[in-house]
Amino acid sequence: MSDHSWLKGRTVVYNPVPRAPSKPKRFRIGRILWTALKRTCMVIGAVVLFSAVIGVWSAMHAGKKSIPVLPDQMILTLSLDGRIPEESGMSQYLALLNIRDEPLTFNVLIDSIEKAITDERVKALALNVSSTGYDISQLQEIRKAVLTFKKSGKKTYIYSESYGGSGYGLGLYYLASAFDEIWMQPVGVVAIGGISADMPFFKDVMEKYGVEAQFFQRKEYKNAMEHLTSSKMSMASREETQGLIDSMATQLIEPIKAERKQISKTFDGLLNLGMLTDEEALKSGLIDKMDYEDSLFAELDKTYGDIDAVSVDTYSRVAQRDRLMGSKKASVAIIHVEGMIVSGRGGGGSPYSMEDSMVGADDIADSIKTAARNKRIKAIVLRVNSPGGSPSASETIARAVHWARVIKRKPVYVSMGSVAASGGYWISTEATKIYAMDATLTGSIGVVGGKINLQKLWEKYDVNWERVSYGKNSSMMSMNTPFSASEQKQFELTLDNVYDHFILRVAKGRSLTPAQVEAIAKGHVWTGREAKEKGLVDEIGGLNDVLDLIAKNNSLASRHELTILHLPSADNPLAVLFELLSSEASLPAWLGNALSSVQLMSHSPRLVMDSSLPQVRG
Repeated sequence: MSDHSWLKGRTVVYNPVPRAPSKPKRFRIGRILWTALKRTCMVIGAVVLFSAVIGVWSAMHAGKKSIPVLPDQMILTLSLDGRIPEESGMSQYLALLNIRDEPLTFNVLIDSIEKAITDERVKALALNVSSTGYDISQLQEIRKAVLTFKKSGKKTYIYSESYGGSGYGLGLYYLASAFDEIWMQPVGVVAIGGISADMPFFKDVMEKYGVEAQFFQRKEYKNAMEHLTSSKMSMASREETQGLIDSMATQLIEPIKAERKQISKTFDGLLNLGMLTDEEALKSGLIDKMDYEDSLFAELDKTYGDIDAVSVDTYSRVAQRDRLMGSKKASVAIIHVEGMIVSGRGGGGSPYSMEDSMVGADDIADSIKTAARNKRIKAIVLRVNSPGGSPSASETIARAVHWARVIKRKPVYVSMGSVAASGGYWISTEATKIYAMDATLTGSIGVVGGKINLQKLWEKYDVNWERVSYGKNSSMMSMNTPFSASEQKQFELTLDNVYDHFILRVAKGRSLTPAQVEAIAKGHVWTGREAKEKGLVDEIGGLNDVLDLIAKNNSLASRHELTILHLPSADNPLAVLFELLSSEASLPAWLGNALSSVQLMSHSPRLVMDSSLPQVRG
């Protein structure tokens, strides 16, 4: 008998289970399209990434080749034909790669002139000025650099078709007076007719159309909205404006007389003539040569031989590349506060006007904190060009400065540009030291706020507004009705609160008593020279003077040994990639912010300087 034990538990006969009939395959168009879309995106992404890598690689090698080789002898040339930006707006890494030209910034311009002093290859400096509209504070810094260059024994020349052809050339002539030779094209004019400020007042015309401006100020000199609330200039405004004009006139005229000694006794009479012809300017000694630009360079060739003329822009590029290459070891962070101070993140304004731009408090505060935490950064510099803005936003920045200086023990310096007033001064009060130029407009310790009331306008044109609300003062900021007694009382309480905090902040930051601050506050705008006399700033000087101090405090021979990092920076890889890909065709940043920057003249308390004050330009 066979042993079949191995069969136990096993199936001897296989009976397969019938399969369920399969469902017919369906044609799923959605899935096919989705798969195709994913694969297409993957291919496009790969192509874009590959193109970007190749582009960056090519740009790096092209950039290296295009870095200029400077000649053994040269005349340094500079053309001024518009307002000089404080910052380039370009990624530092793209500037390093030399993918596209980086705009010449103000600090690079000054730095290049001063570096040329000790550069034996540079034999002279020639400047061409073709427009007006420069901030006087910028002209003061350029003039200072030119005088230093001249004192080194190297000759300086300036040329222009006219010095103030539009009628406002005192600032330009102030700059020209620093040069050894002043050249002007035939048929040009020298317009040195002093300084004036024309200010319109709209109250009466607004009333004709049923528009009423309801603004309140703290205090009498805080006149930012006076052109809407009054029919004429107040006594306080006239006193303030005349004081600013007198101070600026002194700052311009005295240095002209000091450098152009041949006209020191006759200059006041020439100024009162207002505008002089080419022949009159030459005969009076205002200019040295009446000839054309090509004649100037022909004379330079005779004097210095056939040597190259090299622009400041080209001259600065090698040094700029060296500075950017070392940015990982930055020892000074320069944080630019340019424009109106707003809460949150900022946005680019019009590229033609600092006043139209906005700077976000969060952007600046984050930059300050980032720099404060970085042990390689030895000091922070706030470069302030701002007429003010939101009190709460200004307080955010001021607190960040306090945190960096007191908690992280990092010195924070303020370098004021053409204007650092109201909120621009608020953020400066916590600094270790404040620097300003003679012509900087600062102070304006005060607050203004209110709204436009359009009720009569709507009635005039039979527009009926209906309201549904909750809360006694819910319509406080509505432009369809005036302030009620209750609303106005509460609104003015907020103004008083902001003003009191401003006084206390200045008192604490400047080691003054509240009474001392009150005496120089009340919304009054001061020039930098006046502000120093009153204890609101520490030193008269520009950004390079601040850097000189930092270099000295860090035992360095000169500021040129400092490595600079400019903030806020968008130099994360994604931002650089986007900038690279859009470098040839892109919308200006300010266009995307157009809607957000529209204001309906209705706002909570603001720390702003009166934009109609005489921000004198050359």
